[in-house]
Amino acid sequence: MGSDKILSPLLYLSLFSEFIAAVSFLQLVEANPSLQYYGNRKISGHSQGMNLPGQPVQLQILLDHVVLDNGILQVSISKPQGSVTGIQYHGNDNLLEVLNDETDRGYWDIVWTGNGTTGIKGDLDRLHGTTFEVIVQTPEQIEISFIRKWNASLEGKVVPLNIDKRYVMLRGSSGFYTYSIYEHLQCWPEFDLDNTRIAFKLRKDMFNYMAISDKRQRSMPLPDDRIPPRGQPLAYPEAVLLVHPIEPEYKGEVDDKYAYSCESRNLNVHGWISTDQSVGFWQITPSNEFRSGDP
Repeated sequence: MGSDKILSPLLYLSLFSEFIAAVSFLQLVEANPSLQYYGNRKISGHSQGMNLPGQPVQLQILLDHVVLDNGILQVSISKPQGSVTGIQYHGNDNLLEVLNDETDRGYWDIVWTGNGTTGIKGDLDRLHGTTFEVIVQTPEQIEISFIRKWNASLEGKVVPLNIDKRYVMLRGSSGFYTYSIYEHLQCWPEFDLDNTRIAFKLRKDMFNYMAISDKRQRSMPLPDDRIPPRGQPLAYPEAVLLVHPIEPEYKGEVDDKYAYSCESRNLNVHGWISTDQSVGFWQITPSNEFRSGDP
């Protein structure tokens, strides 16, 4: 497969058919409900946990998990799969949805189709790692890697890429970084990469307010409201009419994830707020250099 075959709107392809998927920084902040801080400008004013002295970063390697801990937050990741299973912060045992399976809380995935395949949405690959490595371990920084190597025996089963998922935690930071490196060799099968992402599913009993920008933010209905008979599916799966929502104020609304989309160049920070716990969960894009086209 030539290097020009693997470009996608989300990714920047290097000269060596190796590319880095979206680099994200996840930050957790203690919110002040009396202030409007949800947009880009105000977020920076509430990042007290960034670059401050604190305890050394620690790494616990357990049988089937690893834990990153800097005294501000703890991040638990399955080993060797590399899925984020738990985030402890501000007295909360886990900010991720504990009702979900551990593989369905925080994860990287890819949607891809084999060469010549037409008329289908594509196959979903959760990119589970098979080996675990420590890349950097100092009191100031820990970086860990979850790797899956591709070979011919996997053809047609998983996307033909070498996968290297990374997680980084710094001393004194109220967040962590994550990025992935995808490698495709020229002799491997061709395929179309439809999209790749990292997703976090937060606890529905905590996070009820979503913010995309300074002007696009609101309280949100519950996931349960989308399920019949509370919700009525419309023309496509993402659009659901809220018929009998748990909170009556949302009755008659159409819940559609595409209503909350925006141009990638404008999506510098977005996240959710727990108004009860006064905690914010923010996904920050540090740079756009990984995107297709010029940096």
